[in-house]
Amino acid sequence: MLLPRKPRQSAATADTGSRFDCRLRRFYVTGMVERINGRPMMTYAQIFAFWFPLALMWLMMATEQPALAAVIARMPEAQVNLAAFGVVFAIALVAESPIIQILSAATALCGHRQNYQLLLRFVHIMALILTAGHLLIALTPLYDLIVGGLLNIPDHIMETSRTPFLIMTPFSAAVGYRRLWQGVLIRHGRTWVVPFSMVTRLAAVALVLVLGVARLEVPGATLGALAISIGVTVAAVAAALLNRIFVTPSMRDAADGETVLGWHGLLQFYAPLSLTTVVYLLAQPLLTFGIARAALPERSLAVWPVLTAFLFIFNSLALSHQETSIALLKGRPESAPRLRAFTAILAVTLSGLMFLTAVTPAGTWWFRGVSGLSPPLLELTRVPLFVLSVAPAILTYKVWYRALYVDAGRTRVLAEGVVVYTLVLFLLVLIGSSALRLPGVVTAAAAVVLSLGVEIGYLLARRPGAARQPGAAPRHGAAPRHGAARLKRTAL
Repeated sequence: MLLPRKPRQSAATADTGSRFDCRLRRFYVTGMVERINGRPMMTYAQIFAFWFPLALMWLMMATEQPALAAVIARMPEAQVNLAAFGVVFAIALVAESPIIQILSAATALCGHRQNYQLLLRFVHIMALILTAGHLLIALTPLYDLIVGGLLNIPDHIMETSRTPFLIMTPFSAAVGYRRLWQGVLIRHGRTWVVPFSMVTRLAAVALVLVLGVARLEVPGATLGALAISIGVTVAAVAAALLNRIFVTPSMRDAADGETVLGWHGLLQFYAPLSLTTVVYLLAQPLLTFGIARAALPERSLAVWPVLTAFLFIFNSLALSHQETSIALLKGRPESAPRLRAFTAILAVTLSGLMFLTAVTPAGTWWFRGVSGLSPPLLELTRVPLFVLSVAPAILTYKVWYRALYVDAGRTRVLAEGVVVYTLVLFLLVLIGSSALRLPGVVTAAAAVVLSLGVEIGYLLARRPGAARQPGAAPRHGAAPRHGAARLKRTAL
């Protein structure tokens, strides 16, 4: 597309004309970007239709934790078992953290068969390593060192959590496979089938809980761990079947000029991305560390997993925006301006809704009627709920910036950002638990929000808007096929 010839200007109007010409060129360049794939920008309705099934998937996953907490809260020794289940789930998340970002990696990379096969082999290796690591912690004195020593969890809670952690052994492998196949479905535009894998997971969890309460005489934390382990395994099988039905038979080979990753290219892309989750989840026990050393430790440890489960209902809708943005930036790069506006709408909506639960009786109704908290525990939810209502908006913008960096292959910036988050969180937790006599759950809520704010400030300072160039696909360290000089974008 040719730009119109620039008219002659007098010396008196040269500066003004130069600014106008710059704006004119920006207008025409934008027009070229909109026609990279021969298509106009997506409408907001189209973006919403792509995002909504993923949001539904995350929302269904978010309901799992409140449901488990509600069942445990109604079983014998509820306070101890709620605290033990929170400890188990936090450590299990850290153990599986290296494989969590497979969802984003598959969405970004699995546009053709060769990259998919390499990523599948990578998941096989990671699943074996993480399962062995989980068993090493569960069956050796490492568990006492981590839970009793590093986290300073009271002995009676530690002993209650030991068996549930062992039951969670399949967790990492099952989550890794499920995320791989869900990412492939998302990349190939099959978002509408993704929630079906979560439906099977929730159905399995519900069945185990019903049978467990009716037939088994086990502690609440043990029943919760058993339900999650069976649920994630069933979901992985369902995702594999969906992928085999809807994507694998028609998945194409790489075209000339497309990136075919080798092991070096994959590790160069994935290692920093994985590090973000590893460091982030390693930081979560810092919250347990701070809560255990602050005022009202046992009550705060019991309330914190219930609060975070409620927060995750809102955060899950924000997290679903990351894969939406990655997939659409890959397939529809001309729609980036509307994706950015959609981010703003989503951020305001999610934090606004959570704020309403903090200032109306809705929050009290949820924690008393749904979560089943006793009056002493219910009282501890009020202030942290108000503080945490800001978190969904911050997280929505964070996942948008993450998508920009992933799209450009600048995953190292994301690792740097989460290191900043962890350092700030550690300082705030240390200061808050030692210098302030606030309940631990209040200190933890404030530390999370402030640390997220600092992290998003760092991502902004590294210029996410400069992370991608219109129409250019990122290089991930692999050579193009047949020596092609440029990488081509693949449509959804």
